[in-house]
Amino acid sequence: MNNKNNIKSNFGNYLQGVQHVGITVHNMAKSLEFYTEVLGGKLVVSGDAYSGKILHHTLFQKEEIEALNLEQNSPLIEIPDIRDGNKQVLDIRFISFGNIAVELLHFRDAKLTPNARNWINQQTKCHSSEKTCVAYVPIMYLSFHVKDDVDLNKFAKSLEAECRKREIDLVCNRIIHVDSEEARRQTAFKYTANKFWYDPDYFIEGYSDSDFGDFYGWSLFYAKGPNGEQLEFNQVTRKIKDLFIKGQKEYNQDYSTTFNWPSALISSYQ
Repeated sequence: MNNKNNIKSNFGNYLQGVQHVGITVHNMAKSLEFYTEVLGGKLVVSGDAYSGKILHHTLFQKEEIEALNLEQNSPLIEIPDIRDGNKQVLDIRFISFGNIAVELLHFRDAKLTPNARNWINQQTKCHSSEKTCVAYVPIMYLSFHVKDDVDLNKFAKSLEAECRKREIDLVCNRIIHVDSEEARRQTAFKYTANKFWYDPDYFIEGYSDSDFGDFYGWSLFYAKGPNGEQLEFNQVTRKIKDLFIKGQKEYNQDYSTTFNWPSALISSYQ
């Protein structure tokens, strides 16, 4: 049996807990100070001014489709435009607390610095289904840790299918532009998860061979859960995994904890 191509209906077999909680913040500097200097978390990895079409669709595709359904450029839908880095960009900080991490997300004007406030201060134009949009402060979301040897693209498609069968409303973003829910469902497997490395089976021209720096080995897809809650499913491999393990060890050393990085593979459940 090929573990990468077969997904069971009990998706707990493919997870290894919650990997991190994401928080969208107004003030990155003060937020980082609070979670590291006050609460004692260990900075794992950080990056500033991220942008790009694939990242934009990864985060905001559901909101984009809703905007199209309400007519293009509807004032009821307002999300940052991080497609090319000319308007808004994303800053990120990951902080380890041993058994779980916290991710700080900060969307800002591309012309400003990471010390600027969030991209929009008066968030009054908000469609009802957009209240969980990750661009808004202080939205929080859960990121589930998928085991290393699971095909994350097929996992996402199978998870959606299982939820449809149960009449549970779950929507997984794709990483390319689509203009309707039907088009989203019909996209190929390779457009489901955002992989931060070269994968010949899911190669995307102009992206898969990029220099992903410290985030090399990260993979994720965003989804909206049955209550509209923001969810992420991710894998942490290669270089980024080493950085998280390093942060976890530093946390253990400073606070006399004994947290271990999860290592179970799906093969143990076959």
